[in-house]
Amino acid sequence: MTDRAKSEVLVGKYFMATDPHEDGIVESVVNEDYYLVRFGPPEAFAVVALSDMARVGSTGNENEPPPWLFFDSAEQRAKYRTWINEPDDPNKPRIVPMRRH
Repeated sequence: MTDRAKSEVLVGKYFMATDPHEDGIVESVVNEDYYLVRFGPPEAFAVVALSDMARVGSTGNENEPPPWLFFDSAEQRAKYRTWINEPDDPNKPRIVPMRRH
């Protein structure tokens, strides 16, 4: 796989960006470090660094998810958003981590 082909892996992917809190699609590769993305609605274009899309957590904390989540389709993104926004079922069993004192 060439460097250009590696760079194009994200082209056409739908995303949810947590910072800024927007959805969009990756339109094209600018160069190996930057992508043209379309946010919307309202529609707006921006050139975004790959390092900003893929860094660990929005604060650099490795326990946080990356600031951008990528999906193959708008439907996958919508399903994820629905799932993540579902209220917790009070009858659903949950795992509580044990703490050592």
